[in-house]
Amino acid sequence: METSEFHLGNRALIVMGVYLVVMLALGWAGRRSRKEESLRDFYLAGSTFGFVVLFLTLFATQYSGNTLLGFAGRSYRQGATYIVSVMFMTAVITVFTIYAPRLVRLARTFGYITPADYVYHRFGSPALHIAAVLLLVWGLANYVLENLVAMGHAMVTISDGSISFMWGVIILVVVMLTYETLGGMRSVAWTDVVQGTILLAGLGCILFMLLTVDGGLVAAHEVIARDASDKLAAPKADGMRAWYSNMILLGFGVAVYPHAMQRLFAAKSLRTLRVSLAGMAFMPLTTTLLAFLMGYLALSRFPELSSFESDRVTILVLIDMTEGSPFTFWLVVLIFAAIVAAIMSTADSALLSISSMFTKDIYKVYINKEATPHHLLLVGKIFGWCLIAVLVFMAWISQRTESSIWLLILLKLEFMVQISPMFVLGIHWKRLPAWAVLAGVIAGTGITLTIWGGVMAGLWDNRSPWNVSAGVWGLLVNYAICIGGGLLRPDPIDQGLRRT
Repeated sequence: METSEFHLGNRALIVMGVYLVVMLALGWAGRRSRKEESLRDFYLAGSTFGFVVLFLTLFATQYSGNTLLGFAGRSYRQGATYIVSVMFMTAVITVFTIYAPRLVRLARTFGYITPADYVYHRFGSPALHIAAVLLLVWGLANYVLENLVAMGHAMVTISDGSISFMWGVIILVVVMLTYETLGGMRSVAWTDVVQGTILLAGLGCILFMLLTVDGGLVAAHEVIARDASDKLAAPKADGMRAWYSNMILLGFGVAVYPHAMQRLFAAKSLRTLRVSLAGMAFMPLTTTLLAFLMGYLALSRFPELSSFESDRVTILVLIDMTEGSPFTFWLVVLIFAAIVAAIMSTADSALLSISSMFTKDIYKVYINKEATPHHLLLVGKIFGWCLIAVLVFMAWISQRTESSIWLLILLKLEFMVQISPMFVLGIHWKRLPAWAVLAGVIAGTGITLTIWGGVMAGLWDNRSPWNVSAGVWGLLVNYAICIGGGLLRPDPIDQGLRRT
């Protein structure tokens, strides 16, 4: 694997240093702007986000290092058929529109801070409450881990190797934790506004380079057709099953990201929420599509990369496409800043959400019911720092084992998607009983875990039988149990109405 002789050098590091200082300044500004010492102010910024802040924080959070690096790497490995990834993220917005407006109305009425608040209030089951928290924390911890791996890849390249993978992770993590600890959701959202703006500008630069440099996509397609024609083949039956499987997995899984839900709770009004979701419906065309094109173009420039190396194809292509001119240099620096912005804006949001669920749904409910808001905030911050230390260690293991970002994405979604019936069905079907939802979650999670175990035992390839995701098999059984249980033994109507 070789790239051009072009290097970013110290000037790129200076730009990154200025960017990180700005993030810290916004964290301090968020702390100075807090209204009160409360969980609602720290974790939801007092539900004051207007359209610009809400849209940009949703955008910056939704599209992260696993999009610009992981999706591009998957596109490199799979070829032209991975253009279907655009539909994956469109499916997410579709599922959001099914339940989000009603969930936000309930959140504003009953004062939800975390998604698990809704689960306990709606179903009244401690066991289901704990199951939801565990699955959400599991999914988010893996989400943060994905982005830590992406941080390491990005910093190695930006520094031309002078900063190692792990030191790159540690530097960005310390900055991220500092501004998050200072100002909570308000600081995170304000940094997301900057990061989202940089990301949009960077995506524009990527599109320009894809279309103009070295013959653009047309020249790349000619090389691929000549040297890697198998990457242009139409999918067969197993490929189509994988398409639909991933669409279900991402559509339902990403739509229950707790950090995204908490941004919905932070909306200033329902109208702001609806307009922001309408704008988000178009973002896959500007983000996921460009990530796919990056991976596709990389096929013509870097053949035979390993699975782990392919997660760096966006970075490799950008450097290879430059010619050393001042214009292309600063263009690439801006794009790398956008990549780092995308990574940090997602990791900080996920970590803040994990801290809020541990504090509000575990510590406050089951450990110290008399804890004051000040004490709860301190516990949440300490837990966040301890968790990130564990995840940094896991990032080191991921580097050593050369695990791809896409593998981490699957590991997260296949289990977290099992909570979707609580929201997609529970928000509209008042007689859906808690016992059926809990049974569905247990069965779905158990089936998913069993299939993953079968992979480890060598029973089938691709982590699933018939090329259908393990999580989707579990989800189908999960929904069947919820619907069947709700029809056979529904909740008394008065209880359902009382809870919602």
